[in-house]
Amino acid sequence: MAKAVGKTHFNFSINAVERETLNDRVYRELRTMIMSGGFEPGAELTLRALAQALKVSLMPVRDAIGRLVAERALEMLPNRKVIVPEITIDGFLEIRRVRILLEGEAAALACQHITKDGIDALKRYHVRIKSLGSNKPRQFFSFIFNHIPHNFAAEGARGHDRIIAALEARDAKAARAALENDLMKGSDRIIATLIGAKQPAT
Repeated sequence: MAKAVGKTHFNFSINAVERETLNDRVYRELRTMIMSGGFEPGAELTLRALAQALKVSLMPVRDAIGRLVAERALEMLPNRKVIVPEITIDGFLEIRRVRILLEGEAAALACQHITKDGIDALKRYHVRIKSLGSNKPRQFFSFIFNHIPHNFAAEGARGHDRIIAALEARDAKAARAALENDLMKGSDRIIATLIGAKQPAT
C-alpha cells in the first residue's frame, strides 16, 4: 500500500508550485512589456511601482528583475538602480552578426524538416503581420528597437515572401540568402536611424 502523504507536506508542495507560477507570470509580463516597448530605453524601474502596477508583492517582482538583469534585458547600475538599457550601434551590429549566423543556418536546416502544415502556419502569420497598421510597429521589435519610429511591416513583406517561397521549394541556399538579405535590409534602416538620432540638432 502506498504511503499516504501528510497534510503539512501536501500543503507545502501546493504553495511552492503557486509561488513558482506567480514568479514566472510576473517575469513573462515584464519581459513582454520590455519587448513591446512598454518601457522607454533609459527608463528606471522600481520594485514598488512595478509591484503596484502588477498587483503583486515585491518578491516575484524582485525575482523577475534579477532574471532579466542576468539576461541583460535590464541593466543594474552601480548605485543599484535598474534601467532599460539603450542600444548602441556596436551592440546592434553584434546582435546582427549573431542573428545572421544562427537564423541563416536555421532557415537552411528548416528546408529539410518543415512540413506543409508548418508552411501554412508561416503564411497565416505573415498575413497577420501585413494586416497590422502603421500605428503598431512596436509589436515587431524587442526592447532594443522600441525607439525606432519606422513601420517595417510592409517593407519587409517581400523579404518574408521570399523566405517562405524558399522553404516551400526546399531550397536551403535560397532560404539562407533570403533570410540574410531580409535581416541586412531591415538592420541597415535601423542603423541609419540610430546614427541619425545621435547627430546634434541643427
